[in-house]
Amino acid sequence: MDLLFIIALLAVGTALIILELIAIPGTTISGIAGLILTVWGLVKVFSEYGIFWGGVITALDVLFCLILFVWSLKTKTWKRFAQKEEISSKVNEIKTTVNVGDRGKSVTRLAPMGTASINGERMEVYTSTSFVDPDTDIVVEQVEGNKIRVKPLEK
Repeated sequence: MDLLFIIALLAVGTALIILELIAIPGTTISGIAGLILTVWGLVKVFSEYGIFWGGVITALDVLFCLILFVWSLKTKTWKRFAQKEEISSKVNEIKTTVNVGDRGKSVTRLAPMGTASINGERMEVYTSTSFVDPDTDIVVEQVEGNKIRVKPLEK
């Protein structure tokens, strides 16, 4: 096999591995194909040109990969892929005031959690009974922080 073809195998394999690291995150076809091409190229060098040239090409390939890795860290290549936005929202933040005794209507089935419309706003509620059908009139039984417990309105 021609030495130029073997070097092309190594170059394409290394390029596919770099593409895997930079552009396509995760273990995908490009990373696996790059690894296969690189190993195949190194095996061919060892089998056709002997241990000396196989060792030299392997050392050059490892050195090339290390230089590319160090260069990518020094030029802050990875910062281009990092998220720069800050998330300022908070979890479980209720912006409405719901009081015990407020009335509403269940929007979805409450089994035991679901959505209800209370004071004209949709919110997640839970019931102490086993379930409440949709479009059932409900009343707020208890409010504990962000948890609103309701029960069906007795007629």
